[in-house]
Amino acid sequence: MKFILYIFTILLITVACNSPKKQSDAEKGKELIEYSQNLSIEEFENYYKVKVIQAATPDSIQFNYVFYKNEKPDIDADAFISIPVKRVVCLSTNHLPAFTALDKSETVVGFPGLQYIYEESLLASAENGDLRDVGQKSGVNIEVLMSLQPELVMGYTMASSFEQLKPIQKSGIPVILNADYLENSPLGRAEWLKLTAVLLNKYEEGDSLFKSIEEDYLATKKLAEKANKKPSVMTGVMYGDVWYVPGGESYAAKFIEDAGGNYLWSDHPKTGSIELSFESVLEKAKNADFWIGAASFTKLDELKNSNANYSLFDSFKNGEIYSYTKRVNKNGANDFLESGYMRPDLILKDYVKILHPTLLTEKESTYFQPLKP
Repeated sequence: MKFILYIFTILLITVACNSPKKQSDAEKGKELIEYSQNLSIEEFENYYKVKVIQAATPDSIQFNYVFYKNEKPDIDADAFISIPVKRVVCLSTNHLPAFTALDKSETVVGFPGLQYIYEESLLASAENGDLRDVGQKSGVNIEVLMSLQPELVMGYTMASSFEQLKPIQKSGIPVILNADYLENSPLGRAEWLKLTAVLLNKYEEGDSLFKSIEEDYLATKKLAEKANKKPSVMTGVMYGDVWYVPGGESYAAKFIEDAGGNYLWSDHPKTGSIELSFESVLEKAKNADFWIGAASFTKLDELKNSNANYSLFDSFKNGEIYSYTKRVNKNGANDFLESGYMRPDLILKDYVKILHPTLLTEKESTYFQPLKP
């Protein structure tokens, strides 16, 4: 409990200003979020109330932010941000695409590890010095980050990463948590682009972009329903002695279901990973029609050399193994891990193209490709 109180304390930001009469916390605005389970954005006349539920921690912690256009409202919040923001540091590649899609890539002035970025416009900014690397071996270089004078840092928390965020918060720079990776719904993850849209004071553009993604996703899902059969699908690879597969209620499982596939572990009611032995996977998936998500392998020989037993699966023998490695640049940056969160419509089309090629004959895949011989 003390830890939770400490986090809330270091997030509080007080700004002296003349304020209107304090409004009731019970006042409700227009809710702008439909799919996300971890994000709420309420629109008021001159500001937005944003709630982020950080469910990756043992006890879910809710953070409350206010993004205001003119005068800062006199209400309670963990951080107040004047919008539109013009200088932002992002800490994860999946935070970047929304800035680019909304034509505000120049807003991103810092990122830890420029070699992990795929987007060419951001790499161009890095080349001319407008985008700086704020990373170091132990995490974030606070001195470099502060020298950029960002209005906020868009961060995330996983395991010990709270420790990484504390020095940033202590420096007086607000940290806005982006928990899109916790969403199990593909459209729920994509809807986090609205968080960036309101930060840029471009909600209408962001909402229009999301609606086009939503429409495309649902149309593709409906198309997949026309398939005559549901091919069986396995996924994952061995890490050490453990084979990790997504649970039946996970983000990856949802794509397989919506693409008209039969995910072999759909009956496991987990949103996270399931730890399995090789023997149990072989027993269940030896005759699977497709193997989608074979880590970062690009060749069948590489896969077999890592573990000769992989060749026992029918999907290996038939060459029906796919990995999300089609868009990888010379530095090894993978666009699936960057723009993929924001474009589930394109990912779903890739799945349909694999499972039901006759339904999308004219569609080239975006992220996935078969492992080469």
